[in-house]
Amino acid sequence: MTLQNLLLAFATFRQRLQPEWYAHVHSHGHATARVARCFAARCARIKHKSSLDEIEFGAHMHDIGKYLVAKEILFKPDVLDEEERLIMSEHPKHGAEILADLPQITPTITDIVLHHHEHWDGSGYPEGLAGHSIPLASRIVAIADVYTALRAHRVYKPEYTRNNASTILREMAGNELDPDLVHDFLRFIGRRAAGERRASLRLHRPPLGLTARRLS
Repeated sequence: MTLQNLLLAFATFRQRLQPEWYAHVHSHGHATARVARCFAARCARIKHKSSLDEIEFGAHMHDIGKYLVAKEILFKPDVLDEEERLIMSEHPKHGAEILADLPQITPTITDIVLHHHEHWDGSGYPEGLAGHSIPLASRIVAIADVYTALRAHRVYKPEYTRNNASTILREMAGNELDPDLVHDFLRFIGRRAAGERRASLRLHRPPLGLTARRLS
């Protein structure tokens, strides 16, 4: 069983049993996985394809512990109270426990699921890790997680633009997020945006002959 087959099996099972949770957890996980893998592939500290596969899978599954969070908390449109935040903060541990006995689960994947809410300044959860004691893969996925959440529409917030999301990431650098990785990530999405603009210009550029006729 490959990681992708395992992901498909788990997603299919949960889509049938918990469709609302699936729509929330799976869609966000898919978006986060795409961003995390693309960013990690351009990160000099990630050198092996197997590591990229682990980061992609871990990012896709990072919120699976939310399947054990009550619906009225997970989908609450207002700010969570202290007790609800405490319950929500248990989801990384729940996720690691869900994965613990599944085949093909590596320490890197477990680290991502367990530690994607640790903060650079030590204020995160579940273990209060700080700085470089937070696994690198977890720090990468944490940035991708925040960025994709900001760019998505939620019941409690609008969809942020790329520029607004970038501003928020800068504000989080050195507090919640690894400042060096945030710097690299902002360069990464800047290059992606520039590439998308160039591709759009090529797509909408009129044929050369037509342009010449218009100028003649």
